[in-house]
Amino acid sequence: MSTTTNSGAGKRYLPAILEAATRCFARTGYHGTTMRDIGAETGMHAGSLYVHIRTKEDLLDAIVWEIAQSTERRMEAVLATEAAPLEKLRTLAEEHLRWVAQNPDAATVYFHEWRHLKDERLERVKQARARWTRGLREILQAGVDEGTFRAMDVRMAGLAFVGVLNSTQGWQRGEADPETAEIAGTFLDFLLDGWLPR
Repeated sequence: MSTTTNSGAGKRYLPAILEAATRCFARTGYHGTTMRDIGAETGMHAGSLYVHIRTKEDLLDAIVWEIAQSTERRMEAVLATEAAPLEKLRTLAEEHLRWVAQNPDAATVYFHEWRHLKDERLERVKQARARWTRGLREILQAGVDEGTFRAMDVRMAGLAFVGVLNSTQGWQRGEADPETAEIAGTFLDFLLDGWLPR
């Protein structure tokens, strides 16, 4: 990533800097966070951060792009299975809730702060999110085609699916527990009741 330097010290400190930036961006937003804030979070002088990174946007890009790539890989893995559409949705829901529970600050940054990226970086993330969305719609359309779901606008259904899952952010914090699958199932039951054939 563009946030690293060629020095061993830069590579050694970068994870701690990224973690600190994630906490700061989640707490006060990208624009509300200064390099001094990130430095204080890491115990470093703000000026020392520039030994390891170039700009604050480099940090946001590194955080968001790593999550975008991970999210895409999870979707590709689910799409590649032979599971039925409904089971694919349940898998996505469980994985999403588990990730949000274990990474609440990263989730906040990914859900809300990515729009502050600029130019090629913003476009790259938009495209990654669009590919994930196409995967979700593919699953929903397969469910419609096989009769599991009633005929519906899969675009709107996809928005509803994501909206219901993202509504748990801030409510489900801390380590994921054995109830994650049950919670995912309950949310999907609420949502899918309107999708099933009548």
